[in-house]
Amino acid sequence: MEKNEFLHDLKTPETTWKGSGRHYFANGEVSSEAGVITEAVGPHGLYWCLDTIMHKVPDDLIATWQMPHYHVRGYETFFVDSGRLYLYINGQRTVAKKGDIVHLQAGQPHGMTFLEEVKWRGTYHDFETFSEAADVGRVKKYMPELKDDPELAALMPRGEMDTVMLEPFLFKDVPAEECSAVRNVSRPLAAYEFPGLSMRIIVERWENGGTKEMACAVMEPGFTAEWVKYPPLRELFYLRSGKIKFTVMGREFTADDECVIDIPRFAPHSMEVLERSELFDLGGQSCWSMFLSSYDSVRTRTPARLEKGALEALKKKFNIPVGKIGMK
Repeated sequence: MEKNEFLHDLKTPETTWKGSGRHYFANGEVSSEAGVITEAVGPHGLYWCLDTIMHKVPDDLIATWQMPHYHVRGYETFFVDSGRLYLYINGQRTVAKKGDIVHLQAGQPHGMTFLEEVKWRGTYHDFETFSEAADVGRVKKYMPELKDDPELAALMPRGEMDTVMLEPFLFKDVPAEECSAVRNVSRPLAAYEFPGLSMRIIVERWENGGTKEMACAVMEPGFTAEWVKYPPLRELFYLRSGKIKFTVMGREFTADDECVIDIPRFAPHSMEVLERSELFDLGGQSCWSMFLSSYDSVRTRTPARLEKGALEALKKKFNIPVGKIGMK
C-alpha cells in the first residue's frame, strides 16, 4: 500500500507508530506496547489515537490481575480488533472480543484482564496530562537504551493516562449484550438506512461530556461521498474493515482493513467504496446523531420541506460538511 501523510496502516506498526512505550506485569514481563498514531490537539485533546498491543496475562496472575482504575477527566473508546478480555465495570464482569467496542467515561471505575493478545486501538479526549510525561518521553527519545528502565517509568507515579488506581473489584458475570460499556456495530444505539449506506450511532455525544460522538458508516461497494469544497473540519476516520479509494487534494490512495485516515481541514476530498466497509468517525465533531434523527423526522413527517432547503439547513445546523452521497 502506498504510504502518504493522510494514511496510517495499523497492520505495520514498525512504520506507523510515531512513538512508543511499554508497561509491565508484576513479574517483569511486558504487559502492553503502545504507539502514537495521531496526537491530541486543542483544549479537549481531540483527535488523539493510540494503537496498543495488550499481552495475555500470565496464568499465575490471571485470577487477580484486574488493572482496577479510573480516569479523573478522560474519556476512552477502544476497538477490540483481536483476542478476548474480561472487562470489569459497574459491578459486572463480561467478555469483550474481536469486533466489540468498549466505551469508558470520565470517573467511571473499570479494569481489564487480557485473556489473549489483543489489538486494543483507542481514541481519547479530555485527559488530564502531566509534565512528567513529556520529560520522560524526551529522555527516551535521546536515550532509547533507557526506554524500558523501570526507574524512569516510576517517575510518572500517576501515569501519562490520568490514572488513579483502585482496589480489586467485586463483580457478577453478565453477557456482553447486558453491559452498557460494550458496543458493537451489530447493535447500535440507532441506525439510519440509505441506498448503499447504513449510518449507525455507536457512542452518543452526551456519553462523552458533550464533546464528541462516534458514528459508523457501513457501506456497500459503489457507494460514493463528496465533501463540500473546503471542509471546515479535520476528519479522522478508522477503516476497521473493507476497502475504500480516497481522493484528498487531488491525490488518490486506497485504504483497507485497520487503517486510520487523517484528512486536514479545508482539504477537498471524496471517497468511493470498493468493498463492503465499516468506517468510524473518530474526530466526532459532526453531530451525526442529531442530524440523522432530525432528517428522518423531516423526510417522514414533512417531506416537502426537503425541497425548500431543509436538508442544507440541517447540515449547517449540525456541522455536516458532506456535499453529496450516492451509489456510483
